Amino acid sequence: MENTKLIKLLKSLSKSEIFRFRDFVSSPYYNKNQNVIKLCEKILNFYPGFDPVECNEENIFRQLFGKEKYNYFKIKNIISDLYQLSSLFLKLTAVEKKGIENEIALLNELHERKLDSLYLFKEKQINKYFNDVPVKDEFFYQAYYQLARVNTSHVKFIKTGYSFDLIQKEFDNYVQYTLIVLLRNYAKMLTNKNHGNIQFDMKMFDQVWDYIKDMEFEHNPSCRIYKQIISLEKSRDENDYRELLSSKEKYSGNLSIEDLYYILLVANSFAAYRLKLGDESYYNERFSIFRELIDRKIQIPDYILYVNFVNTYTAAILVDEIEWAEDFLGHFQDGISPKDERVNTINFCRAFRAYRLKEYDKALEYVSKTSFKLFVIKVLVKSYTVGIYYEQNLYEQTFLSIDAFRHYLKSEKLIAEDQKFAHYEFLKYLSDLTKLKSDGLKNNKDVNLSMLRKKIKGMSSNPLGAKNWLIEKSENFIV
Repeated sequence: MENTKLIKLLKSLSKSEIFRFRDFVSSPYYNKNQNVIKLCEKILNFYPGFDPVECNEENIFRQLFGKEKYNYFKIKNIISDLYQLSSLFLKLTAVEKKGIENEIALLNELHERKLDSLYLFKEKQINKYFNDVPVKDEFFYQAYYQLARVNTSHVKFIKTGYSFDLIQKEFDNYVQYTLIVLLRNYAKMLTNKNHGNIQFDMKMFDQVWDYIKDMEFEHNPSCRIYKQIISLEKSRDENDYRELLSSKEKYSGNLSIEDLYYILLVANSFAAYRLKLGDESYYNERFSIFRELIDRKIQIPDYILYVNFVNTYTAAILVDEIEWAEDFLGHFQDGISPKDERVNTINFCRAFRAYRLKEYDKALEYVSKTSFKLFVIKVLVKSYTVGIYYEQNLYEQTFLSIDAFRHYLKSEKLIAEDQKFAHYEFLKYLSDLTKLKSDGLKNNKDVNLSMLRKKIKGMSSNPLGAKNWLIEKSENFIV
């Protein structure tokens, strides 16, 4: 039973959910099959590990039916019934999480049953919720629209005339909800387009942008935030970046966790963009962004994507927050996801710290143990690997590593062409610098070195700090 759908589902349940599931299966409203109840009791005894040696069909069958001859189809049918109940349990659990949406569904049920006095009482409670709730995001306006829709259907009469303003309210709420959804998706599309080689069909973008570009959205902070993100992605201007951060602080109490997370994600992307231009003041900005994700508990130790883990750790190391970085690693490493990237992630972080501390042998040892699949991290690994070889004066290995990096860039289709060009430029000048070094150049004022310095300073970008690193190495040229 180890890889069955039932066991996978049961493993996902918390201890409190297991207790509730046991009661659920025993409820005659949902299940009257005593064999299913008995099966549930037997299987839940193996929670949470569900040891496959003990928790198997034949063993469970013996516990249920004693000396009766093993019947594969009989036990499979009961297991199937229990799985169907477990799926229903998840559906009901999901429904319970809906909160205000359930209240609106109840309101609609009261309307359909023509229980007008109960309807009015429940509507008053729901309206109080909408007036008091601080976060007015996409889900708020979606629910508010649903409430307005139910109210319109309820056909209330004020004195002798129908209240037509309910139709307008339903429409206005729908517009607000739709704008949040559209602007959020446009913002995400532009961010991915600007920072990755990804194209989208942004239907109606120009028309929507013309409609909202002069709106302030004082009472719809989510729209205001996503409008500002779009402005930033269109302009890539620091003033728009500062305005986004200012809006975050002003409306932080009225924004959802998702909205706050996306603001910080976009802020990090802009910081990375500025760093590519060579503005290293943004190293501190970037670390502050990742630290805020931790401090606000938006990023939690139980689950963190390995890319985010790498970015957070390296951002701290780059501003010499080594103690903070190690504390972060200690608290978050068990939550690295997916699990098969956990060892790679920790090894790379160890390599990066060693590299920054100029412990190059140790850095090379750790980085050689990584084998990431995602192109973003592969580029990171390859870029720092060539730097490690150069720092160790391992010229042959540097040239080989440069050549391997070039071939990888040529074959990887997901890297934007401007990013590829920036890395090609870095590799060309590093190759030239390595050649001068391997030839035994001793004059720090050599004309070839001077010309190379000018070319390096004229680089169009600073990918992963490569331009500034090359400037430093060429200015302090020592064989």
